[in-house]
Amino acid sequence: MIANDIHRIIEKRTRLDSHDAYGTKECWNEEIQVLTNNIEDTLCFFEYECSIEDFFWLSEVFSDVSEVLQSKDFIDILRKKLSKVTRESYIQGNLDDEFMVQNISYSDYVDTITMEIDYAEGALKE
Repeated sequence: MIANDIHRIIEKRTRLDSHDAYGTKECWNEEIQVLTNNIEDTLCFFEYECSIEDFFWLSEVFSDVSEVLQSKDFIDILRKKLSKVTRESYIQGNLDDEFMVQNISYSDYVDTITMEIDYAEGALKE
């Protein structure tokens, strides 16, 4: 259920012009709403259903989701998911998103998502 909503929003997000701040923010708000609705569904999605590309695009809202969820389990599942993305599994030619194929190397991918997870962890109140 959550996977269909997320895929629909990400598809809309990736079709936007890179300068469409309003459309981007609207997509982010939709992603945050879906990912904060039910923590168990969210954790399950990231563990079993989230693709390499979805993970990249969703990293844009990790901090906002974390701020709402206030869950160490959320951070742990993100780190676990990232650890499973290996250089061998991240093959740009096999990606569907043209932006990622042309611009996001494996190193860029890992660096970006690591930074976003760190920010998300910083959003937890101790």
